[in-house]
Amino acid sequence: MSKIKEKIQLYPQQGKLPCAVAHYIAAELSVTPRQVGETANGLQIRITQCQLGLFGYGQKGTANYKILSPMDPMPNDLAKDIRTAAHEGRISCLKLWKIATQYGLSRHVVGNAADTLGLKVTPCQLGCF
Repeated sequence: MSKIKEKIQLYPQQGKLPCAVAHYIAAELSVTPRQVGETANGLQIRITQCQLGLFGYGQKGTANYKILSPMDPMPNDLAKDIRTAAHEGRISCLKLWKIATQYGLSRHVVGNAADTLGLKVTPCQLGCF
């Protein structure tokens, strides 16, 4: 059994694995987050509680599935940097994480900012989208 699979099977509750735990496993095993995401998918374990707030917080199709809310006001420099990092209306999860670190903000706050700007987040580091 692969080390990734072993670690994943230690954590999930009801077939779900939080994004933060998936990233922890990747760091602990020195593998990519995508490898953890693909292994979880192969085990039919769903990634939940996206650190950007995009999915996995309630029942899919309900209002509380995402935990995003419009960011108003948004600092102009934050909006500028997010727009600069985006391409064709999309921005990667990894770029948003880097912007969050640069500004000393939580990933959730930067996820709110990207959503407020109408950007689609793709690709996900775990391969969810």
